[in-house]
Amino acid sequence: MRKGRIITSSIILVWLVLAFTPLVIGWEYYLTPFADRPFHPLHELYKPTGLVGHGLGIFGSLFIIIGVATYSTRKRIRFLQRWSKLKYWLHFHIFLCTLGPFWVLLHTTFKFSGLVAISFWSMMLVVASGVFGRYVYARIPKTLNGVFLDDEQIRNRYRTLKEELVAISGLSAEDIENTPMLLNPNRHFSIGQAVVTTIKLDMARFISDPLTRLLESYNLSGQEREEAHRLTRQLMLTSRQLAIKQPFQKIFGYWHVLHIPLTAVMFIILLVHVIVAVMFGYTWIL
Repeated sequence: MRKGRIITSSIILVWLVLAFTPLVIGWEYYLTPFADRPFHPLHELYKPTGLVGHGLGIFGSLFIIIGVATYSTRKRIRFLQRWSKLKYWLHFHIFLCTLGPFWVLLHTTFKFSGLVAISFWSMMLVVASGVFGRYVYARIPKTLNGVFLDDEQIRNRYRTLKEELVAISGLSAEDIENTPMLLNPNRHFSIGQAVVTTIKLDMARFISDPLTRLLESYNLSGQEREEAHRLTRQLMLTSRQLAIKQPFQKIFGYWHVLHIPLTAVMFIILLVHVIVAVMFGYTWIL
């Protein structure tokens, strides 16, 4: 768990450094009014056709293309499924497909008009759709290889976690079941109810829940308390997965219908933008 957090933190740090280094260096230029930018010392570098500005657009677009292509290929080609877990490919996809649009945003120097505006806003729709899709996908129970679990598998895990928590903490099964943070696994949620409930529970994670406070009142050793807290978190997550699995799978299906065509439109507009730029002689350093 600790190693995973270190890796995640390192990836976030790399993303922030790559994303904000050109922004920080060109901060004064980006804040300069459009009419005055041609007279700014950084204009030749940071304008959309400049060495830095144009490079950000090119590499940002390449990152998006690579991020989409590698993840889509990993999901569809069978022999690639042996190459690492799907979640790592998804992390790589998210890394490139958020950094790329950010660099493209810097490439535009925050000036949108004509074809650039259409290209940019189509990209923003795809990014927003992707963020929502990631939120939904992360909350659907699945194996390490990305295969969705069925209800019986989740129920077995729920029972096992509850039995382990009872054994290590001394809590009764009734105490655990009556905790407000646990959802009734037999309750059926509509799509709207599932989304609202999930958001509320995600926000509540930052507040000490009743079950955790109840554990504090028991005389547990440090190791037992740590294990009990881990089981509590897993139990709460599993109860939520049972309750929202079906509506979230429906949302994910609807999301696919929207996200894939949006991505195709974005790439078509990007291709037109590149062709027009090359026709006008804007070929960067090539």
